[in-house]
Amino acid sequence: MDDGALLWSLLHDRAHGAHGKVCLVADNAGRELLADLLLVDHLLAEGPASEVVLHVKPYPYFVSDATPADVVACLRRLAAAPGEAGKAGGRLWHAMGAGRLALRAHPFSCAPLPYRDMPDDLRDDFASASLTIMKGDLNYRRLVGDAMWPEATPFARVTGYFPGPVVTLRTLKSDALVGVPAPTLAALNAAGTPWRTTGTHAMIQARP
Repeated sequence: MDDGALLWSLLHDRAHGAHGKVCLVADNAGRELLADLLLVDHLLAEGPASEVVLHVKPYPYFVSDATPADVVACLRRLAAAPGEAGKAGGRLWHAMGAGRLALRAHPFSCAPLPYRDMPDDLRDDFASASLTIMKGDLNYRRLVGDAMWPEATPFARVTGYFPGPVVTLRTLKSDALVGVPAPTLAALNAAGTPWRTTGTHAMIQARP
């Protein structure tokens, strides 16, 4: 599934709304977090977001999970880089100082619970956003309840409880899967490879 066009339409359609706040729920540290920060810079610099809240973990749930310390280290690396990367790093530091980029490290991010069970303060944070973007396979599993739904079950139906528009950016590393039409599923299964768990396939799914 590739709802990339819907993702960008959601961002641009809501850019001039009452909030313009985007929540980005990060996944891994290192190179992936650098790319996440460049996405944040694009959202702030080009106007789809007036504010970005970057959600990371207070400590690694898995060894590679991004934490506040990782964000600071990546920002320093960006700011010290030459060329456009360094300019982006400088803009992000300024955005943090101006309150346009905020960090959250909610304890629930390390809880073995689905997002349906999120506490009220986290629900309120997502509800106040024009869009929430969730990265990674674990966040996807938590979003869909880590359950074995029939694969064609609409993503919007499974995530209807979520308090606002949501997008997932996921490389498949587990069997949890929704929103895949039967012909697409049949074609993937016909290849005879464990495509759900090998990290060779990715998807973008969105719910307005």
